[in-house]
Amino acid sequence: MKVIIIGGVAAGMTAAAKLRRLDKDISITVYEKSTDISYSGCGMPYYLGDVVTDEDKLIARTQEDFKEENIDVFLRHEVIKLLPDKKKVLIKDLNNNQIITDTYDKLLIATGTYANRTNVEGSNDVDVYVLNQLDDMRYLKPVIDKAKSIAIIGGGYIGVELAENLIELNKEVHLIQREDQLLSVYDKDIAKKAEKALTKQGVKIYLGNQLESYKKADKNIIVKTDKQKIKVDLVIESIGVTPNTKFLKETGLKMLDNGAIITNDLLETNLKDVYAAGDCVAYHHIIKNDYAYVPLGTHANKTGKIVALNMVGKTTSFPGIVGSNILKVAHLGFAKTGLGIDEAKKLNLDYDFVDITAKHQTGYYPGAKDLFIRLVYEKSTKIIKGAQLVGEKGVADRINIMALAVTKQMTADNFVQLDFAYAPPFSPVWDPLLIAASQIK
Repeated sequence: MKVIIIGGVAAGMTAAAKLRRLDKDISITVYEKSTDISYSGCGMPYYLGDVVTDEDKLIARTQEDFKEENIDVFLRHEVIKLLPDKKKVLIKDLNNNQIITDTYDKLLIATGTYANRTNVEGSNDVDVYVLNQLDDMRYLKPVIDKAKSIAIIGGGYIGVELAENLIELNKEVHLIQREDQLLSVYDKDIAKKAEKALTKQGVKIYLGNQLESYKKADKNIIVKTDKQKIKVDLVIESIGVTPNTKFLKETGLKMLDNGAIITNDLLETNLKDVYAAGDCVAYHHIIKNDYAYVPLGTHANKTGKIVALNMVGKTTSFPGIVGSNILKVAHLGFAKTGLGIDEAKKLNLDYDFVDITAKHQTGYYPGAKDLFIRLVYEKSTKIIKGAQLVGEKGVADRINIMALAVTKQMTADNFVQLDFAYAPPFSPVWDPLLIAASQIK
């Protein structure tokens, strides 16, 4: 069997490695448009903030590593057309601009995303940076080192992570957000906690500001919104991503309006022997019971592995997602799984919520910190539908417990009976999650 994989980062290379472990005789060819494969994009803000000081630590495996496993990886090779009826792909070798063709028995599309741009007036007159691939990070690093003031456009995951890292480098950081809150996937009042933490750290935040233009002013850039003008040395746009699937539009492939590929639970597309995985795919959201576009590395690695299993006949389903995420904001951890109450209201769901604040460990044990918990539940059944946690400690382990509870549709009554481990350095005798669930009446 001959397998072609388009895209060589998380999903693509996870699939390639798993395929090789499953069958040493399969022919595996990977085409990757950029110069890098198998790297952690999630670590890029921390490299720019000098938390991670060695770029190589972000790279899991190299082209040579895969060659040793008889996996052919072609860098700077862009697949420009898919001919599914002929089981053929057209590839542009970016090193010499030659067009080559290749054929497959089975194909995986794992092309990831490209960074969205504002394209406001003046965008072509000044240098505006994004952070989506390692090359973006490499271009940014020396420029950040020289800059004193930086504007970040967009207050999502990457924008917030960039802000908190750059402020630690003693930069003047301006975070400009079109919406009236940061981190729009969180409930507004919880996102307010992130705003407060960043402001205390020294980040200047402008909510409800619509970007209008950029203008060069000597060595500076004037960033103009509908409410003010801000002079900075550097602009980074972080306004989300779009699935990198434009080259597939004439194939008949089923996609969402934004270009995210629709698959079944085996990650098969509607095209014969064509699979899709990673950040270019729309996943089934278990709570919403609909397709959702949630590009995260966790999903990419998991779906890449599942595709490999299905390609060799080891039928494995991907059940979907509940939207679990976690990020560091200044000294706090923010985590969410399932639906927030704001989302539930927009969907006209008869949900309610409880909030509690408790110590993450026994109060008398040194180091106890406040942990905020919000649980969202269905009123009629008391099934837990979502959770959001904020705190200095105890966030990461507990959000994963809640992800399990949400996925398995546990009721509050069942949840409070769980046998949690207890010792003073780790938890109170009544864990904060159990206290929160017990408030659901």
